[in-house]
Amino acid sequence: MAIQFNFVSSMLILVLLSISSVEGQGGGGGGVIDVVAKFGAKADEKTDLSKPLLDAWKEACASTSPSKIVIPKGIYFLSTDTLDGPCKAPIELQVQGTVKVPADSGAFKKPKWISFNRIENFKLSGGGVFDGQGTTAYKMEGCKGHDYCGSLPIEE
Repeated sequence: MAIQFNFVSSMLILVLLSISSVEGQGGGGGGVIDVVAKFGAKADEKTDLSKPLLDAWKEACASTSPSKIVIPKGIYFLSTDTLDGPCKAPIELQVQGTVKVPADSGAFKKPKWISFNRIENFKLSGGGVFDGQGTTAYKMEGCKGHDYCGSLPIEE
């Protein structure tokens, strides 16, 4: 009887180990991705957050498990970014800090500051702020359709 019990116990342990091994393979990823800790983002209002955020997004988007990208407290500079899907699993972007657009409207490299495209199951959370430096744009009130405002990312 003891031999049969040991055999059954051993088989059960092997099955459980093989299941956990399969779940750990295949680029499942997921979990929490901290853009500061993992990708070197800096909350110094000078260093561009674009590359660390895009790298975190690519990792999360490729994951087959839900992911959360965290932008911790602090003030981050973001020149421009396009975060594209489709993604393989739900993504949450948790902004705890402030993400600021360049105050210099000539710094825009693209017609949009930040863009989320072709994404399903996306959640934005965290209580942080996207600061579009509105006072800079307000000085150019009535820009839509005028050539002198070409450097501002205005879209209808």
